[in-house]
Amino acid sequence: MSDYIIGGWTQYTNKPAPETFSYVMYGMITNLEGLTSGTPSSPGWSPASTSPPPANGQVMWTYGGAGCTPPNMPTDDNMNAILDATFSQGWAGVDFDDECSMNFPMLINTMGELKAQGKDTSYTFLAGWDYNNPSPGSPGEATNLAVREIAAAGVADRMVLMCYADEMWSMPDIVANVGPAIQRTIDHGVPPQQVILALTPAGLNDENLNYFLDQVISNQIGGLFIWEFPNLDPNDLALIEERLGIV
Repeated sequence: MSDYIIGGWTQYTNKPAPETFSYVMYGMITNLEGLTSGTPSSPGWSPASTSPPPANGQVMWTYGGAGCTPPNMPTDDNMNAILDATFSQGWAGVDFDDECSMNFPMLINTMGELKAQGKDTSYTFLAGWDYNNPSPGSPGEATNLAVREIAAAGVADRMVLMCYADEMWSMPDIVANVGPAIQRTIDHGVPPQQVILALTPAGLNDENLNYFLDQVISNQIGGLFIWEFPNLDPNDLALIEERLGIV
């Protein structure tokens, strides 16, 4: 059995995950108060009324994502809605994708409640220049604090490092940030096996994919996740599976 796992996200609940995925996450639930995808004025699907699609791995839903609103969530009431949605529909757990200045003390409480009742949790965050070079009062400083506090609380099964933007970063940006972000996260108290590196199929090529895989292997972290995995080229998936020993 491989020491590594692979998994990923998609916004479409009708898209099945590859058989080799240990985790598949459906979202993004960006309307945080209404607990739906989309926006408050144009809501989409909700994990509170949708059952997890079948998969070989664990099927989770993602709270947050790019454009999530409002900031400083969850609240007490929202935490209860997250718990109710997860348990009522039988989701394996919740991935918290913090891209809108979430209330991390409440995230810790929510994760703790989920863990206490046997559910899976992960904390996903942007791990680029701002994370590696935080300035006082910056989003990067807030992310560093959240990672340290969540790690100290022991309530996240995985910390997922998003090392991409709308497409893969340039190679100089990748070299400057991916390795340091992994080490910084480990230095914050996250066990290496709980650290997951994440990439996107947009702009993916042999050079940057192999670099990401090199970082997973050389740092002996948990594995690799893929944003919008239905767009991943089958040959790239085969390379990931081969290099991480996942069959």
